[in-house]
Amino acid sequence: MKKTVLMIMAATGLAFTAQSAVAAVDGEAIFKKKCKACHSYDKKKLGPAFKDMDKDAKVLRETIINGKKIMPKWGKILSADEVDALVALIKSKQE
Repeated sequence: MKKTVLMIMAATGLAFTAQSAVAAVDGEAIFKKKCKACHSYDKKKLGPAFKDMDKDAKVLRETIINGKKIMPKWGKILSADEVDALVALIKSKQE
């Protein structure tokens, strides 16, 4: 019984650590470093403003990873967590 409780506590601790790592990815910081030169929240620059981007998270994720027209592919540069953070940021600015 004692081993089972310890194993559950250890597994729970690992899960919280993994969630903290994902939560620690700052989409705003990534945007400022990688995206701001071509995009803004509310007006068109070289690329579309967030408000004018596709509303579908899957499409946004695919576009960031694979690029589109003159937009470069970021899939080999950004981690999956960083892409997810950018998608979350874009979605939050579209509301």
